[in-house]
Order: sequence, then C-alpha cells, then structure tokens
Amino acid sequence: MRNIIYELMNHIDFQLKIKNQKFDWFVSLRKSVYYSLIVHLVCVIIIQLLLGIDFSESARIRIKKIKQFAVELKELEESKPQVTIEGLSKRDTTTNKLEKVIFAGIEIDTTSIINRYEENTLNVSILFPVGWIYFDNQVKNIIDGIIFIPGENSNYDRRLSVLIQVNTQKNLFNSGLYDSSFTFNRVEYYISKPQKIFEQVTQTVYIRTGSFKADFIIKLTSPNEIEFKKFQSTFFAMVRSFSAGY
Repeated sequence: MRNIIYELMNHIDFQLKIKNQKFDWFVSLRKSVYYSLIVHLVCVIIIQLLLGIDFSESARIRIKKIKQFAVELKELEESKPQVTIEGLSKRDTTTNKLEKVIFAGIEIDTTSIINRYEENTLNVSILFPVGWIYFDNQVKNIIDGIIFIPGENSNYDRRLSVLIQVNTQKNLFNSGLYDSSFTFNRVEYYISKPQKIFEQVTQTVYIRTGSFKADFIIKLTSPNEIEFKKFQSTFFAMVRSFSAGY
C-alpha cells in the first residue's frame, strides 16, 4: 500500500513539472512575439520618417555651390594675363648663342673637325675635317710629315692642303720669320702673316715644344684668297687640336 501511494505521488509530481515547463515555454514565446512586433513597428516608423524627409533643398544647395565654383574658376582663367610675343622682353626673346672660341686672335670653327689622326712614334694627334683624307710619311721609323687634303665628297676646294712637318733640328728655328707669338697649354706658337704668291695664299704656324725632341710646323696652302678666308677659322681649329708627346 505504501508503495502504491509513493508511485502515485511521483506521478503527480512529474505531471506538475511538465505543466510548469509548458507554462514557461508559453511565456517565453509570448515575450518573443511582443519583442518582434515592437521591433517591426519601430522599423516601420523609421522608414516612414525617412521617406517623409525632403532632400530637394540640400540637392539645390549642392547644385548652387557647383555653379558658383564654375563661375569663380572661369573668372580666374579670364583674369590671367595673356602672354604674347609683344609682351616678351628683348632678353626673353634672345636666343643664347654658342660661346665663341678664340685662338690666335681668330674665332675658330670646330664644327667640322670631327675626324682624328693619331700615330705612336711621336704621339702626334690632330683633328681634321670630315670628308678629308691624309697621307703620312716616316723616316727611320719616326713620323716625318702628314698632309691633309679634301676628299671627293668634301665641300672645300680640293686644292687646299694642311701640311705638318716634323723639325728635329730645333736650333735652326728663326723667330724673325713670324709675325706674332703666344703660349697655349705651355707650348709656344709662332704665327706668320698670310703670304700671297700670285693667286696662292699660305700661312704657317711654328710650334716650339721646349725640351721635346722635335718641333712642328703646320702650314695651310690655299689656291686663292676666297678659299683661304673660308677655311682659315677651321685651319686654326686644327692647330689648336694638335698635340704630341711633349
């Protein structure tokens, strides 16, 4: 009898627990529904408020500012001074010329002397014009002379020539044969006046090298005075470019 009563009490207690759990679940479900309804209601209210705002005024303000900026930019462009040729100063329009190179009192022309002659017995080196050719000669395995003449494609008269002579008898030098002298790169240059014999014009430069074993004579020969004047500035550019082992 006691066992029956105990089982009955357990059954009643189990049923009560089930009812309590069902009640708690129902309460939780009801709260969730309430919260969901409230959230949806708030969202609907916010959306309605946003849809009710008039953005046209702010858009008009932005458009007005853009137009105002465009007008100010145009005024700024128009206010810039227009630079014209008439407005430039003489200093602005002057083209800088290449610096003049003066040698032996003459403005020399180095633009055409782009070829180089070199030899190793006396370490002679000299620049000569494009389109020219040369012939050299040695005596006892030492350079004795070089002659430069215009080639077939040269723009100069082919009767022009530049002769370089090697003078090993330095004691025979006579400065009285030359009109002027100067020193350049520690070497003495003696220059004669142009000499005209019939139509032919010649000019000679003597280079004294000090203690070096040889002096050098560079002589220009021209068929006439016109060709001489035409080539003289290039001739002295060749003389200036000359060097040897001194």
